[in-house]
Amino acid sequence: MDGVIVIGLALLVVVMGGSICGIVALVKQRNLKTKLQSLENDLLLHLSQKPTDERPPPPPVKEETVFEPPPETVETPPPFPDVAPAIPRPPPLPREASIENRELTSPPIKRDRLSLEMKFGTRWLNWVGIIMLLAGIAFFLKYAYDNAWIGPKGRLAIGTLCGIVLVIFGERFRRKNWLILFKVLTGGGLASFYLCIFFSFQIYNLSTQTFAMILAILVTSLAVLMAVTHNAMSIVILALIGGFLSPVLLSTGENHPYALFTYIAILDLVAIGSAYFRRWRALDLLCFIGTGVMYQGWYHKFYAWDQMTPALLYISLFFLMFLLVPTFYSLVKQVPETREGLTLIVVNAVFSFFCYYQVLFNNYRYLMGFVVLGQAALVLFLFQLWSRRVGKQSLTAGSLLIVSLALVTIAIPIQLKLYGIPIAWSMEGVVLIWLGIRFRHRIPRVSGVFALILAAGGLVNRLPLHKAIFTPLFNVPVGSWVVVIAMACTAAYSLYKKRESDQHWNFVFTWITSLLGLALACGLFTLEVSQFWTLNHRILSYRTYQYSSLVVLWSVIPALTAYIFLWKWTDKRMHVSWACFAIGGVVFLGGLTHYRLPSSWLMINYTFAPKLFFILVLWWCARLCRKHELNLGGNIMELAGHGLLALLLAFEFERWGRYSDLITKKMGMSLISAGWAVQAVIVIWIGLTRRNTALRYTGFILFAFAIAKTLLIDMSEFEKVYRIVSFVTSGLLLVCAGYFYQRYSSMLMDRSGREAPK
Repeated sequence: MDGVIVIGLALLVVVMGGSICGIVALVKQRNLKTKLQSLENDLLLHLSQKPTDERPPPPPVKEETVFEPPPETVETPPPFPDVAPAIPRPPPLPREASIENRELTSPPIKRDRLSLEMKFGTRWLNWVGIIMLLAGIAFFLKYAYDNAWIGPKGRLAIGTLCGIVLVIFGERFRRKNWLILFKVLTGGGLASFYLCIFFSFQIYNLSTQTFAMILAILVTSLAVLMAVTHNAMSIVILALIGGFLSPVLLSTGENHPYALFTYIAILDLVAIGSAYFRRWRALDLLCFIGTGVMYQGWYHKFYAWDQMTPALLYISLFFLMFLLVPTFYSLVKQVPETREGLTLIVVNAVFSFFCYYQVLFNNYRYLMGFVVLGQAALVLFLFQLWSRRVGKQSLTAGSLLIVSLALVTIAIPIQLKLYGIPIAWSMEGVVLIWLGIRFRHRIPRVSGVFALILAAGGLVNRLPLHKAIFTPLFNVPVGSWVVVIAMACTAAYSLYKKRESDQHWNFVFTWITSLLGLALACGLFTLEVSQFWTLNHRILSYRTYQYSSLVVLWSVIPALTAYIFLWKWTDKRMHVSWACFAIGGVVFLGGLTHYRLPSSWLMINYTFAPKLFFILVLWWCARLCRKHELNLGGNIMELAGHGLLALLLAFEFERWGRYSDLITKKMGMSLISAGWAVQAVIVIWIGLTRRNTALRYTGFILFAFAIAKTLLIDMSEFEKVYRIVSFVTSGLLLVCAGYFYQRYSSMLMDRSGREAPK
């Protein structure tokens, strides 16, 4: 018993000592402010006086001088006399005069920030003191309760009386302009009220839950009113914390969603109203956090299928409330929004979507799609209103537009299935790009390109195209891909036509959409042709036919792109065609691994002819490039064609020797050297006639390969007959090549630049 009393007295001494120290420090601070103001007035008065050397000489004094009034042209007398008064110290200037002189005569004098000692003495001691005082009151009430000194009603009366006394003293200190003590004491009084409400319901059972909630609302409203009136945000923050804790502290464990969320909505509206008048955006975020925590707590504890109506009702109410809260002030005053407001717009959309997902997705997926579309329509309407009132070129307008577009994009996969999702995304992308061009806004164009990329990803995610026998080209997957490709091409064409507006970004978006459409088209036809052989015609040597068909396809694709780019648009896009030729080359080389067609015809078969077609297309495009002065690209393509042809001849002779009745397999292998030598002669002859050094060196390289094969392989593995054929053929062709050099040596030495014979 004695120990408890000693501890209580010690706590009381600490609390009283802390409060007294804070009050003394505050009084000293006020005296220092008064002295500082007096010194500042003296300094301003001294600076406002004119220097003595610039003063006009005083007029001569006569005995009968009559002073005339000042002329009418002078509107106002000078703020100070020309001669300093003789009094030792002037009276302090009024605040308006000091401000005016400060603006006219001298730069503003910066006051030093409060020192650490003053902050500790005037602020922290008071806050710590009031917290300890409240703890002491609570300990005292608990001690009195344990010893049955005072009844429950008396204890609540004491707590309420302490709260009233603290609020009264806080108001008194506010009138003396001691704002820190005002905030500390008022906050402590409000906290005391909340404690009494909690004890009256939860501990003593002296009030009903409804009456306790009404009291909590009244205390919160009083706190908000005082905070707005006296511009004290700390008070309303304390009131909000107490207001959101009240349902938790006063809970009976029963589910009453309408009462709970109506109370929270009223609390939010009261706090939001105060934030509107003082533009305290931090209160909006605090209300949103508190509301979200309370809703999620209720959902995880009480939600069931029969609670869907209140859940959806209050999700929609809170979404609408926190969508309008950050923008209402700016719409009325036509001023930009703050960063806190923008954060609240985005976070509110994400949180409401998450809540709708929790309630609707598992059992009411289609309904959720319509709900999210409704969200998007509401945000889009707010964007239109904001654009008219404040302007489109603002961060808030962009945020609203992005939120609405994101909601539409998310609603599509919720509402649709399978190929309907990428089709809807692609159509959305075209519409957004058109809106961005129409209203000259970059965000819709970026969103449209992103929607088209999402559509392409949706198509790829649903591969393979077919899993059973199908009708080529005329089927649902191909139709879906064609729609998305058409949307990408439409977007690219629209951006290309409107490139005078925001030219740089339109050029970038045009490239992205056109390449996306081209990639999807190439992928579609490649997959369709490939699966035609693997599913519909899985016959003997189907891989050979598959690669032959793909080689033809990848001969047509780069040829079309090269023709379009060189004849219709510009040669600067030829690297796209070269990339297509590179893919075709990969398909060409991949087809050589399945070069096993059992045909006795040399070069007239379904394996050799498609690959020869690819080489011919490569040479045609090389000639096309040289016509448009792309000599380097043309030479590279032509040399690549000769290299692929040499490789193709080797595989064809080997295949012919294996399946032909005219020659043996070894003879077919020996003919490879002869084929390379013939090709080398032709290449050298073309290089001579065109005066193309690269072609001539290519012929030399082919001859080197032919000779190396003859000496290293034919001499060691083949019989004499095959060696004779190889050596005689190679020797004759080398002699022919020498003849051509002798025949056209004069042309090679001629530097006059005559036309080479065709």
